[in-house]
This record gives sequence, structure tokens and C-alpha cells, in this order.
Amino acid sequence: MPDKRIATPADGIITVPREALNNIKTASAEELRMLLYMFANPESDIGSAARETGITVAQAESAYSFWRGAGIFAEESVKKQVAKDPSIYRNYDSETISDRREKDAGYQMVCDCAGEKLGKILTKNDYSSLLYLYDFVGMPAPVVCGVIELCCSEGKNSLQYIFKKAVGLYDDGIDTYDKFESYLNRRAAVNTEIGRLRKLCGLGDRELSAKEKSMFDTWFGEWHMPFELVRLAYEKTVDATAKVKFGYMNSILRRWYECGYTSVKDVANGESSRKQNGSASFAGDDFIEAAMNRGFED
Repeated sequence: MPDKRIATPADGIITVPREALNNIKTASAEELRMLLYMFANPESDIGSAARETGITVAQAESAYSFWRGAGIFAEESVKKQVAKDPSIYRNYDSETISDRREKDAGYQMVCDCAGEKLGKILTKNDYSSLLYLYDFVGMPAPVVCGVIELCCSEGKNSLQYIFKKAVGLYDDGIDTYDKFESYLNRRAAVNTEIGRLRKLCGLGDRELSAKEKSMFDTWFGEWHMPFELVRLAYEKTVDATAKVKFGYMNSILRRWYECGYTSVKDVANGESSRKQNGSASFAGDDFIEAAMNRGFED
């Protein structure tokens, strides 16, 4: 956000700090657009600024950094979000799409990849959505192609789904192929652990429910729980309820996560300390009753 609130002496007037003049000679056209837009719309985000000024998100971020370095904008970053629905924002005309397909090798790569992986003739709206990702958002062609391949490998062959997935990854900071590869490696590791959990719990090959998938992703992906700790939560759950109850497992794991436990040893030490202090164990009768009363059922 700009570090000064804008005082407008009259409607339709934008006030810019005089200090900005020190950088006028070296500022690019994109940087000047960003300067004016952000002082006219101090609550805006990067995606909106890019959309309204006709530049890519990458250019908008660079321009914001330029003015932040010059001391015109505050140190904290504005929100980095772009639209997940292409119909809301830029819809490229057929002439622009045709010209970019002919002259831009990166965009050609994206279009060829989408057509091949989706196994269909792309529509004008398809081409426009892909150009939005490549041109407006500023995602490198290899990253867009990687997202397309990832989604198609999972049976998600909808370009609408692919679009939302790509924008979601970009908003999470995945804007280079190296970062995308790191994401794939993390994802593979999480899927491996989920596979071990499926076997442990006897889930077979059935598809996970949305709730189950969300919990498993949280345990292994967000909380970075080692498998042995999840196994311990499973054992405590079965011992207490005689069933596999993922909601109950989640309540145990959440407690451990909030206490900073990252190993079976941490849990043992923590429970030992609680017993010495006269507190209930995480798997004690009081905890079980409270969990059941709060509805930690599948």
C-alpha cells in the first residue's frame, strides 16, 4: 500500500508525492502507470492494478517494487492475486490471438500443449484463457504446459479447471519452472505418504472424499507430519473408538501440531509431562469424551 493516504482537494484529482519526480526520468511507462493507478486506488491489489493499466502481473509487481525502492510506496507488499475467472477480466480478440500464435513461440508452445493433452480443437475462448495466463498473468510457457500436463494426468481435462489451478499456483508464488518442479516434488512426497496411510487404514482403491483428501493434505502437506506420528494418532484412535475415525485422528494431530510436536518422542515427552503436572493426556478419557461430544466423527 502507498505509505501516504491520498488527500484529494477535489473530485477527479489524484495527488502524488513530489518525491516521485526524482525518479520520473528513469521510470518506465509501466512504472508510471502503476504510480498513478495505486495513488488513485490505494486499496487495490496487484491483479487489479495490472488489469486496469493493461500490463502483466509480472510487470505490475516489478513496477510496484521500483516505487517501493524509491520510498514512494510502503515496504509491505500489496496483495498478489489475479482473477480466477477469465470472463471477468481480459478477453482477447481473434486478431490478437492469431497474431500472438503466429509470432510468439512461447504462446505457440502453450496452445500446442493444450490441444494435444486435451485432445480437442481449441475454441476462441480457450485460446483467450491460455493467453491470459501467458500474457496477462505472466506465467512462463513451461509452467503453463506443466500445469496442463499435471491436471490431465489426474483426469482433470477441463480447461476451466486447469485455468483455476494455474492461477492458484501463481497466487501461491509458483511463477518459475524451478518453483513448479519443487511443488511437484512436494506433491509427490505427500501422495506417497497418503498411499501409506490408505494401506494402513484399509481404504483400498476407493476414491477419497473431499473431506478426507483435505485432512490428509493438511497433515502431510501443511503440517508436515511424519508418517510415524500419523500412525500413532491412528493407533490411539482405534484403541479409543475401535474404528478408523479420521475426524478423531485429525483432532489428535491438530493438538500435537499446535504443541509443536514433530515426532513420536515429542508426544511421549509431552504426555509424560502432562501426567506429572496432573493434566489429562491427549489420548486420555477426558480427551476422548470431549472429542466425541464435539462431533469428531467421520
